[in-house]
Amino acid sequence: MKFTAKKSILAPALSAAKLVVPAKPAITIAGCFLLRLKGNNLEITANDVTGLGLCLNIEVNGEENGEIAVSATDFSDTVANAPDVELIVSTEGLNLTVSWGDERDSDLGGKNPEDFIKTPEVEPDSQVSLKVPALNFLLSKVAFAASKNSDNRPSLTGILLEAEDSKLVSVGTDSHRLSRVYVQPEAEETFSLSRSSIVPPRAIQALLSAAAAVGDSEATVYMGFTETHLNFKTPKTSVTAKLLEGPYPSWRPVIPTNLPISIKFNTAEMLDVLQRVNVSADKTTHNARLSIQDSIIKISAVGSRRTREKIACACEGIKGSEPLHIGVNVSYLLEILKICGAEETKVLVNGEHSLCEILPSGDSNDLLFLLMLVRLAE
Repeated sequence: MKFTAKKSILAPALSAAKLVVPAKPAITIAGCFLLRLKGNNLEITANDVTGLGLCLNIEVNGEENGEIAVSATDFSDTVANAPDVELIVSTEGLNLTVSWGDERDSDLGGKNPEDFIKTPEVEPDSQVSLKVPALNFLLSKVAFAASKNSDNRPSLTGILLEAEDSKLVSVGTDSHRLSRVYVQPEAEETFSLSRSSIVPPRAIQALLSAAAAVGDSEATVYMGFTETHLNFKTPKTSVTAKLLEGPYPSWRPVIPTNLPISIKFNTAEMLDVLQRVNVSADKTTHNARLSIQDSIIKISAVGSRRTREKIACACEGIKGSEPLHIGVNVSYLLEILKICGAEETKVLVNGEHSLCEILPSGDSNDLLFLLMLVRLAE
């Protein structure tokens, strides 16, 4: 195998592919890329051995077709640290050489490509398509709410994808908070989701990173599903992964309806206030009290020291002369407001001890967050 490629093209592709390679592979071949050259197309394949596989393609100046498995870390580091020039990559037997001038090169030991761990082939029976920016939007709005602990309920570490009417709905939750977003698919003829699927966020992130590295940032992603696997494709990338096994919580009944109390505030002002309050909040519970009365929200937390703040708000539905007190995990609320990204945010509640619904202020109901309120000592 022999080809030439600019470092500026090769390095980002290798960096994206390396994201799925295990940091400490159990066997040497598990830490390798599979490089396959055919004409001017270089195919770079990587997987994490547990079911996540990535394949991306870049255009190079091919001279001799071939394939080899090579250490992902060694090859990507060599290219990343090479001069910013056109690189010559060649193989002789199971040895790979990266050169950038006369007697300026680096030799890497390769592996037999036949030993490379193959990614399973997926024949989807359910599919939908989205533009890459729409998939990125989906991931950015729901992945944060997924559980980071897979010990008890592995399904909660994933993102739920399913069809609802003519839209794709995605949900993430860790039982303390929930995020739900609706996204409009690209083409009705490819919108044939016949089942719910629980997708590992890493699979979506791998696709997005690869697409950005090879120039597919505005491309359409064709997302196919079977009962056990997913396959996401753009013109130059492909990601295959195992779906997470359920069951996933029944999320629709959890979303409250007709919440009588509405509290609207400027998002940037609230974020500024919460950042200061969070410094004083207990480092284990992160609890804070919000007291709402007369169009003012007073926020306080008591931990190693006390901090009190207040901001203006627009309130509806609070009855009586007494303030409404609600308790929140201030870290969770901070994260939701950052993800929400709206100029104004509306919080809907039913009382002091329940869920609160958090919405970006506006006419669209496509984005919604739920946060469990906490009981605070009087």
